[in-house]
Amino acid sequence: MLERVLVLGILITLVFIFKKKFRTHRVSKKIYLPDNIQVKDFKSPTVLYFWTDDCVQCRTMQKPILENLEEDFGGFNLVDVNALKEKDLTSLFNIKTVPSTVIFSNDGTSKFINNGFVQRNELLKQLEEVRN
Repeated sequence: MLERVLVLGILITLVFIFKKKFRTHRVSKKIYLPDNIQVKDFKSPTVLYFWTDDCVQCRTMQKPILENLEEDFGGFNLVDVNALKEKDLTSLFNIKTVPSTVIFSNDGTSKFINNGFVQRNELLKQLEEVRN
């Protein structure tokens, strides 16, 4: 019985690690911010926020975090992208679910792609890394 519990615990831990690793990843191939994306300040990082009208988690959880982070962190561009209407951007960044975010450094290259909801602390850590 104890062996089964140990094996189950190890399996759950491995699933959690793999899920986290593949949900948020550094971009290995640099993708530049598309020209049709308008930003306020080209010297600041940019966050593309992918959402849809019927996504409750987008409206109630991810968007408020991004707006509060924008106020607290300051100095980054937040660009809302409707994933259903902007299919070219959705496929360019291989967005698989909403909400999703793509973090760009101030030179316009993508650094992180987050498929799914991301906590405030993780977004803050990514923004601080691209700002440095």
